[in-house]
Amino acid sequence: MNPHQLQQGDLADRLARMDLLPRTIRNVRMQYRLAVHTLMPWLQQYNLWKPGAAVCEIGCAEGGVLAAFVERGTSYALGTDIQGALLTDISDPVWKSQGLDIEFSHHDVIYEDIPEAWQERFDVVLLRDVIEHLDDAQIALRNIQRLLKPGGVVVVTFPPYTSPFGGHQQLLGTKLGAIPFVHLLPWSIFSSIIKQGEPVNQEELVRLHQIRLSAADVRRAAAAAQLRVVDERLFALRPVFRWKYELPIPSLEVSALRSLPGVRALAMEAAFILQRPV
Repeated sequence: MNPHQLQQGDLADRLARMDLLPRTIRNVRMQYRLAVHTLMPWLQQYNLWKPGAAVCEIGCAEGGVLAAFVERGTSYALGTDIQGALLTDISDPVWKSQGLDIEFSHHDVIYEDIPEAWQERFDVVLLRDVIEHLDDAQIALRNIQRLLKPGGVVVVTFPPYTSPFGGHQQLLGTKLGAIPFVHLLPWSIFSSIIKQGEPVNQEELVRLHQIRLSAADVRRAAAAAQLRVVDERLFALRPVFRWKYELPIPSLEVSALRSLPGVRALAMEAAFILQRPV
């Protein structure tokens, strides 16, 4: 989609004119445009997505990413999330109102069986800013591998724990939570900072501290799941920032510097395409 088309209005703009919560409009815009401008071109660079493909997103939330794929010819789209009410009350009715055929299902990729109907069905599985929240990345990727057709791929993006906001401390809604790297302070200090924040997010920040996911962890989990690394990208400024904050923030890729000490640990985003063998 070129800038002229974007100015004329895209699907995210049309939804912004609906009677939806501002948070829903903001999240859909971010998801949809990230898919159009970053995720799909990346897959197309390796000829890994084309119209007619089947696509699944784990942790799809409002479903804006899937909507972009469906709008451009995906044959079957499945979105799963552990937030069943979000899918039922927002995601499903919003996209039905737009005539987009997306199946939504309440499902936990770690602790629930993969339904037989989903097994080996998908050309592309998306795991966008989800894997760092999962208790076991190896179990997650093994289960996702069962969703893939031979030669199918999973796209994984996430902020490594040692990145500036890898602890998701900004969710605390406090001044200390707005400080980069504060989550890397000794636990005795950071745990007291967590207790000062929004109660609804405290438990999740403790979990993230326990998981402490890194790019190396994802590589090991991929190997255990028999998934080949097609590409690994690292960003000092995340592509999603432009759409998340609605500001002309350029993405800053530092993949060429990955061999330098500390680059993988400090990058704000690690992104992988992982492929099941044919």
